[in-house]
Amino acid sequence: MRCVVAGMLNKQIGLKLGISEITVKAHRGKMMQKMKAESLADLVKTAVRLGLAPAKNPWHTTERQGKETS
Repeated sequence: MRCVVAGMLNKQIGLKLGISEITVKAHRGKMMQKMKAESLADLVKTAVRLGLAPAKNPWHTTERQGKETS
């Protein structure tokens, strides 16, 4: 679930877990059914809400902290 929330592609998840891309798709589909998610976005929102995966914003960086804006 963390891989899905992190935005990894099926192929990337398969390589990381040592399973095929088709198996990843099957597991993702079963998770979507069980969580009654109509889309991948719904699945991610539900997983984060339930605490199954940490919510991280990839667009947030610490570089901006401490800088003044004009």
